[in-house]
Amino acid sequence: MAWVYLAPHLDDVSFSCGGLLWEQSQKGEKVEVWTICAGDPPAGPLSQLAERLHESWGTGRETPGLRRKEDEQACAAIGAKADHFAFPDCIYRRHPETQEPLYTSSAAIFGTVQPIEMEKFADEIAQAIAKQLPADATLVAPVTLGNHVDHQLVRAAAERLGRELLLYADYPYILKNEHLLGYLLPAGSKGETYPISEKGLAAWKKSVAAYASQMSTYWPEPGSLDMAFDAYWGRLKGIQLWRVAAKTGN
Repeated sequence: MAWVYLAPHLDDVSFSCGGLLWEQSQKGEKVEVWTICAGDPPAGPLSQLAERLHESWGTGRETPGLRRKEDEQACAAIGAKADHFAFPDCIYRRHPETQEPLYTSSAAIFGTVQPIEMEKFADEIAQAIAKQLPADATLVAPVTLGNHVDHQLVRAAAERLGRELLLYADYPYILKNEHLLGYLLPAGSKGETYPISEKGLAAWKKSVAAYASQMSTYWPEPGSLDMAFDAYWGRLKGIQLWRVAAKTGN
């Protein structure tokens, strides 16, 4: 079986379900992580938001390149193939007509997708996915817990493909937003629990730790990453995926 997991950013799949990918790869299944917003910033000055985030990560304009290398290490730890699309992260994107930054604050990137992006950019993403997606692959996309605009766009693009999907809960956003699953999932959706062994958990944590640039944001204290994922894994000794019927149209 072939599995294709869609990651809005260079860490989302590893954070959310890395242990499951390890279990699948150990069974000889083909597992790929397609990161959509993995491209370099466009030419020209960066937005103040992008500059602030780079400063917090201790990086600069080379950030996407550094993070792609982290992602390759993270995917290798769980036996998955990394595939990086050239679309830039929302902190870099500009309005195609005015060239003004589309998202200029943390509130904006966890808010409403700009209409021009939901209308056109989601279609561009869908077309790029469709161009290389095997007909027999199982496609897995984010639920969009946390409401990040890039997560919303990736799920919208996946739904525009008109095929059945599985959805994964976005980590770490699920920790504070699990109550929104009923709102974000189609009526009657039921999650299936996929077990993850202790070896799978260890590989999961190794994969997450490969994203060195993100440690100061999520797990700044020694041992906090291990504690966080031990607790998350311990709830089900695995994770849930939700099956969603094919959806056509925009």
